[in-house]
This record gives sequence, structure tokens and C-alpha cells, in this order.
Amino acid sequence: MDIPIDFLIRAGHVETTEALREHASRKLSFALRRFHDQVRHITVRVVDINGPRRGVDTRCSITADLIDGPRLFVDATAAWPFAAITHAANRLGETMRRVRKRQAAHRIGATATRRVEVNQSNEMR
Repeated sequence: MDIPIDFLIRAGHVETTEALREHASRKLSFALRRFHDQVRHITVRVVDINGPRRGVDTRCSITADLIDGPRLFVDATAAWPFAAITHAANRLGETMRRVRKRQAAHRIGATATRRVEVNQSNEMR
């Protein structure tokens, strides 16, 4: 995937940072494989909310800037950073599918409306 990705990782140790980047790149590549031509830029943030206290405290938020659409934001919280990244990437893929479906429905609706207008104007003649 050749989409530029910025990472801000504030969870785990230095040696796990590179593993988190690779995991996020792999998961995003899989989640966005059908939509890679519609995404301009992605920002991934992984933050350990509670620090060393443990618990469900790792949050991953992903922002995707689309080429011809809105900016999408998804996030997920899990006990482990790899799980948070996986959940957030899956949510981004689902959100992209919904946005694409909505755009297609809008285009189809606009085309159908134009057809009705053309048919009505032809009937009036």
C-alpha cells in the first residue's frame, strides 16, 4: 500500500514500536485494499491511557483523509495495543465501505432523478 501513514505511538517499549508500525501497516493494507485509490493520507495514534497500571487502556485512533470526500475518524480501546490497532483498522474498513455505498447510492439517485425529469419533459411535448 503506497498511502502515506504517520504514526504517533505512546504505548509499549521502544522495541515494540517498530512491531506496532508493521502490524498497523499490514492491518490497514488489508482493510483498505479495495479503497487505496480513495485515501490521501492516514494518521495512526496508539496511546497507553493508564500507563503501567494495566487494564483496558490502550487506545488506537485512525484518521483517514479521503481524496474526494470527508475525513474519517475511528478509534478502538483494548487491553493490548495490537488488538486495539486491529479493531480500529477493521472499523476504518467498515466505515469506508459505508461511505462508498452512500456515495454510490447518491450518484444512482441523482441519475434516476435526471431520468425522471427528462421523461417528464418528453411527455409534455
